Amino acid sequence: MPALRLCCAENRHIPAVLDPVLASSSGGPLLEASAIGSLTRNLMPLCRLVTPDLVELAILAGSRPAVDDCEILRQGQGLLATGSQIVLAKGGHATGPRSTEILLRSGQEPISFDAPRLAGSMRGTGCLLACAIAAHLANGRSLEHAVGQAKQFVFAKL
Repeated sequence: MPALRLCCAENRHIPAVLDPVLASSSGGPLLEASAIGSLTRNLMPLCRLVTPDLVELAILAGSRPAVDDCEILRQGQGLLATGSQIVLAKGGHATGPRSTEILLRSGQEPISFDAPRLAGSMRGTGCLLACAIAAHLANGRSLEHAVGQAKQFVFAKL
């Protein structure tokens, strides 16, 4: 992680997107618990956007997965308080008829992006969303536009 941290620190003008893949689909950890604090303190503040799903958000917040929007907001605000610039809580693991992402920034109202929830179990959709957002940001789009367009792109591809 030191090389990645140095690269992000030296290139603050590049809007880095961090998709913290912390657990496998089966729930097994992919990052040692001791490294979570280092990720939160040393890398996340250097990234323009952090895109945890609800399980990853809970891990980063040191809590259980959120069951409603109030808990998602509380956990996301906690990440902002640790130095993250912007958090997009990805709701693909939630339940209900809509799949909703919530964009959180300090001192601003949250913005929700939603689409109908598709039936079935899909893998890699959160990573695809984060990559599509990064592509839009690299093309000079605003954050809100990038998230909205990426959400539409992923929905259309599925």
